[in-house]
Amino acid sequence: MKSPIRHSFKRNLRNDLELTSWAKSLCNCRLAATITFGTGRGAVITSPSIRTTEEIVRKGIKRLNTLCYKNLAKRKGLSIGAITAIEGKGPFTRIHAHIAFEPPPDMSSKQFISLTDRAFKRSKWIEQRPYIKECWNQNWINYLLKTGQDGLVPSCCFTAKHQIA
Repeated sequence: MKSPIRHSFKRNLRNDLELTSWAKSLCNCRLAATITFGTGRGAVITSPSIRTTEEIVRKGIKRLNTLCYKNLAKRKGLSIGAITAIEGKGPFTRIHAHIAFEPPPDMSSKQFISLTDRAFKRSKWIEQRPYIKECWNQNWINYLLKTGQDGLVPSCCFTAKHQIA
């Protein structure tokens, strides 16, 4: 008879692999971003809750989508691709989000980075500009999924829908 611990581990591992392959299939990432949350006030560091962080990221991606596609985002449903993972949920770590982006194919990386800075501007919770770099393969997605199912935020993952030329 199989032990219940081993069975649940296999089940979670299978679900984790399915979730990982789902996330990898969402977008062909071209840019990688890290957004750091929390504010340091003297010796006290405060951070937003996971729910607040998720909401800020979702609104930022929506704002970025509108900046990229203007009213075509609503009219035709065009969108950028994004895979998001949130890390730093421990008591002594600063909460931050890793995002793999698939920008519009006709947009330069420099222009998209500028729009990303506008969408995720400094605020009460975002303490500095997003750190963004180009990535040429799926290594960034592998990095942000290193914690697997725990870090991934499905509500902030979007399949890209670009305009067909």
